[in-house]
Amino acid sequence: MNIIWLSANLLGYELLKEAIKVKKASINYLITLSKDSKTIMYDSVENEKWHELGIEVIEVNKINEEDKIIRKLKPDLIIMSGWRQIIDKNILDIPKKGFIGFHPTLLPKGRGPAPIINSILNEFKESGLTMYYVSEGLDDGDIIAQEKFIIENDDYAEDVYNKVIEAGKKLIREQLPLLIEGKAKRISQNEEEATIFEKRTIKDNEINLEKEDINEIYKKIRALSKPYRGAFIKKNNKKLIIWKADVENIQY
Repeated sequence: MNIIWLSANLLGYELLKEAIKVKKASINYLITLSKDSKTIMYDSVENEKWHELGIEVIEVNKINEEDKIIRKLKPDLIIMSGWRQIIDKNILDIPKKGFIGFHPTLLPKGRGPAPIINSILNEFKESGLTMYYVSEGLDDGDIIAQEKFIIENDDYAEDVYNKVIEAGKKLIREQLPLLIEGKAKRISQNEEEATIFEKRTIKDNEINLEKEDINEIYKKIRALSKPYRGAFIKKNNKKLIIWKADVENIQY
């Protein structure tokens, strides 16, 4: 099976290393972002590291402008893990066996942007990683499989990210062979259970000491810590970025 891997971040890099180990998984091409691309990846991987994996690397600015190249490669399957550009239908329809993606929530819950950040801010206790068929809609394609994990009260974004990586490796080991053999499940999402995360901007990273209580501030610090931009306090035209914090009761 001729597979194209599409990624520009650490999650995709780690899952690709796992996928390479799978027998019969002929991952012949990797498509990643060029250094000139304006798409921002907070958890990006240096392009040189992709070249070290022994796979032909194709660097692009905008994936939707590369349909001719992708058609020429004749992929049976495209696997996307870590890509912030919306994929047009003309690209989604190219691979004969499907276009596969990953979303770090238990879909249909938590569709949409900034899933790790929003999962912490929304106080998800249980979350996970969903492997699914990418469609034109917002994370609403048929589910292949899910791997669950717990978000602890003191987990930071990086802690959750690492859990996502481990969940992804397990899904690759279990589901990629089934996809190759044509035996993977395909389960429709229940629209009645669907929730959508709100889009966030850098302005949301600012801590409002007057309006936000201690618990809200602590969640914000945890959710926006590395690999993201960090929660901050702004004063006198300067930002104090807070990467870690502890909450303690004051005793006099």
